Amino acid sequence: MTRRDPHVPGPRPGETRRDGGAAAAASPLLRLPGVLAERFAVVAELPVQGAESDLLLVRDAGGGEYVVKLFRRGYHADRDVWAKLPALESRHVLRILETGEAEGRDYEVSEYAAGGNLRALMGSPGLDAAAVVAQLADGLEALHRAGIVHRDLKPENVLVLAADPLRLAIADFGLSKVIDQSVMFASSSRTLAYAAPESLSGQVSPARDWWSLGMIVRELATGRAPFAGLSETAVVDHLATRGMPVDEVADARVRLVCQGLLTRDPRRRWAGAQVAEWLDGGAPAVVKEQAPPRGPGVPFDGRRFDDRGELARALVARWDAAASFFFGRGESGEAFRALREWLAAIPDDSRIGLVDGYLSRDFPPDVKLLHLVRWLDPELPPHYLGRRVTADDLAAMPILAGDRGHPDHEVACRLGRELWERRLLPALAGFDGGGDLERVDERWRAHVGAWNELARWLREQEATPPRLATLIPDAGGASSAGSPGVDDPPVVLLTLLALAARPAETRERIAAAAARARASVTERVPWFEWIADGAGDDPLRLLAVARAAPEAVLEVEARSRDRRAAEQRSDDARRQWAERERRRLAGQGGAVRRAVVWSLPLLALWLLGSLVVGALFSGGDGSGTSSVGGFQRSSGVPLGVLLVFSFLAWAVQCGSEVVLARAQGEDYLPHGPWSWLSRFLGASGRGLAKASQTMSGAAQRTGRRGCGLLLLGVTVPLLILLLLMAAVTSVASLLWLLVLVAGPAAHAVAAGVRLHRWRRDHAEAERKALAGAAGPHEEGTR
Repeated sequence: MTRRDPHVPGPRPGETRRDGGAAAAASPLLRLPGVLAERFAVVAELPVQGAESDLLLVRDAGGGEYVVKLFRRGYHADRDVWAKLPALESRHVLRILETGEAEGRDYEVSEYAAGGNLRALMGSPGLDAAAVVAQLADGLEALHRAGIVHRDLKPENVLVLAADPLRLAIADFGLSKVIDQSVMFASSSRTLAYAAPESLSGQVSPARDWWSLGMIVRELATGRAPFAGLSETAVVDHLATRGMPVDEVADARVRLVCQGLLTRDPRRRWAGAQVAEWLDGGAPAVVKEQAPPRGPGVPFDGRRFDDRGELARALVARWDAAASFFFGRGESGEAFRALREWLAAIPDDSRIGLVDGYLSRDFPPDVKLLHLVRWLDPELPPHYLGRRVTADDLAAMPILAGDRGHPDHEVACRLGRELWERRLLPALAGFDGGGDLERVDERWRAHVGAWNELARWLREQEATPPRLATLIPDAGGASSAGSPGVDDPPVVLLTLLALAARPAETRERIAAAAARARASVTERVPWFEWIADGAGDDPLRLLAVARAAPEAVLEVEARSRDRRAAEQRSDDARRQWAERERRRLAGQGGAVRRAVVWSLPLLALWLLGSLVVGALFSGGDGSGTSSVGGFQRSSGVPLGVLLVFSFLAWAVQCGSEVVLARAQGEDYLPHGPWSWLSRFLGASGRGLAKASQTMSGAAQRTGRRGCGLLLLGVTVPLLILLLLMAAVTSVASLLWLLVLVAGPAAHAVAAGVRLHRWRRDHAEAERKALAGAAGPHEEGTR
């Protein structure tokens, strides 16, 4: 994408980065693309800005200054022109040192002319007009030999490389195709003051540049800019109907070159050969301009025309006014009757077919005007709505239709629709240079039929989203209720027209657009991949890929938003869980203290039990038997041993609770070792309350059973337990010792079970806390 002149001074890409301080000091409103920012620092924005580009003065690491021309987005330089620039052999054409594309914008790097442009020297008494003519003519000859027409030669585009001796160079000649088409469509990018009369009808030839040179020389000689103070409408009217007076030029030799260069007929205008002869002292012939015809003629726009070609050019220049003036009121209008009377006086029998076949038929005014202009001057390029309609122009129409901010957007859309609906291309084929338009129309209609069939098939697939109908609409049809989509603006229709007019060029453009479309979809979108993978090199399928890409991009962006939202929710959930864990772990100290305090009653229980068992069942000397209250007491485990085992039992239980408390932290506090007792007492309280209700008189009246069985079920086991205790008093101390061992062991096992259940519940709580936020994100990334 980049061409570098091998003789350009300065660092190569990647060798030197620009000085950030310098760039910051300049504080330009514009910035350089990265490939240029690595080598240049912006010095200033040049005040001469064009409609299609911005100019920046830059400096490289070695101190050399250059001008970077950055084309605005949507405008692209003509690659053919770029390819021809290195072959130019003229000291009076500005050297373009580098061309390329970066970050979606075309750019040119050229040498810097510190002397400014020719506008600053206009009116200088010492400026030699012959020197200016010689140098600019040399530059124009070099451009024309390379097949380049400048199209916008004016003092601002002539740079002063040196003042003494004077050295000039033509600049801004590498106009892109988009800009080229906007000039042909009479957009505001053209400088009317220096434009040739034929440029109003879109004619492009080297003769245009020679007229512009004549206007520059005339301004040098008179000291006044052409058409100063006049509106654009007045300038157009002057160019379309009158010649350029040169009587104010005092010097006869300069007046002669002005007359030759400002000849209205481009075929008889001076060119390089005549200018060279004039520079050598000769006097080439100048074609005398015919005086405006006098007589009735046909009135239009405040003038009367009697010349067919002159009237045709005036009608093209003021198309909208002409269509309304002559045909707005039909055959009853005074202007139409005057036109018909004027046509009747012309000795050309074909006028009868014009009037009866077109002008008197029920056609729209613009269509009537088309046929009138073609009859008046078929040597004109094909025109409709005042715009030139050659195959090259048709290739640029999709760009204008797709750019809603372009001044010719509405005209391009209207032009495309009317060419399709009214089948005007065969009629336009009757103009000079329009012979291939009839074949273009045939190919266009074949492309539209194939596209509509493809579009309907794509829309019917289950995989494609419903909104795709608005991006892949039928072409050439009017909108209706229930229609799949409206091609408005008619970009698809005009793209198919460009494909019919310039197949090879448009195929490349569509393929490039499809490649950019594929690159813009950064994630896998199954339905888009299905469309793109099956496209191959079919331009219609590739067009569908380019059109479908925005929907795929929206889908990718929606996924990205969902992922970001899921990530945000996940982050919030993780922060909340982390805060919960922090609070839980912060409660470890209190939980441990609570565990110790809550286990102290167990110590008291074990000690009290050991003291009772020791007092009742342990022998004082460890041998023999004795009788206490009628029961035989035998020797058992000493009291000291029981007390030691009591402390050990409590230590095991307390240790179990401490381990559990350290693991659970704050979660341990509401679930201490006595929580079971609380729940048991609560359940018992509810049971006793129920028993009380059952025993009440109200319960008896309802016929409910009493509590006799319940009391019997509790009393009998207690009596049996007392009898068993009396039977085993001989081994009571050993049984108590067994309880001191089994009780803590069971407590430790229970604590382990509690810890396991808590860990399970804790993990489940964490999963639930994080799963709701992490789920959509995980689903989007799969």
